[in-house]
Amino acid sequence: MFSNNTKLLCLACLITFFACNSPTQETGTASNTNVAAVEAPSSEEQSLTDVVDGYLLLKDALVASNAQEAQAKATSMLEVIDATNMMEIQQSAKHIAAALDIDTQRAYFDSLSVHLYDFVETRNGKERTLYKQYCPMAFSNRGAYWLSSAKEIRNPYFGDEMLQCGKVEETLTY
Repeated sequence: MFSNNTKLLCLACLITFFACNSPTQETGTASNTNVAAVEAPSSEEQSLTDVVDGYLLLKDALVASNAQEAQAKATSMLEVIDATNMMEIQQSAKHIAAALDIDTQRAYFDSLSVHLYDFVETRNGKERTLYKQYCPMAFSNRGAYWLSSAKEIRNPYFGDEMLQCGKVEETLTY
């Protein structure tokens, strides 16, 4: 299942390929055109992008303290996870999808965040930025991390109760 961005990227690559391989007629004028090659993301890169996108939607549902939406987003996330490479991520998402109450979902989201961070941290790239954020008061002051696409703090562990509790600990690019 390809996203629209992936389809557009593949189409652009095909157009570039055929345009570069078509015969040209010499007209007597010199032309110096630089064409940059565009590489399509590998299936692993695309899987990671899809998983991170699903994670961010799940985080937003937890920020809104919406247990049903969190269940739905975790279920959607499961559809894009490659079980062989992301087993721990898959298990955490399954638990969130099965949980009915927001507190249980948030507990498994903590585990999901740790495993996704470990996975993203090992990838090299400069395409996207994530912020590792930390709330010291989560889980009875044990503290917990989460990833966000924005620097602005929106705490998924407390939702509206303490929406802005936390700080950015690290910036990741992948």
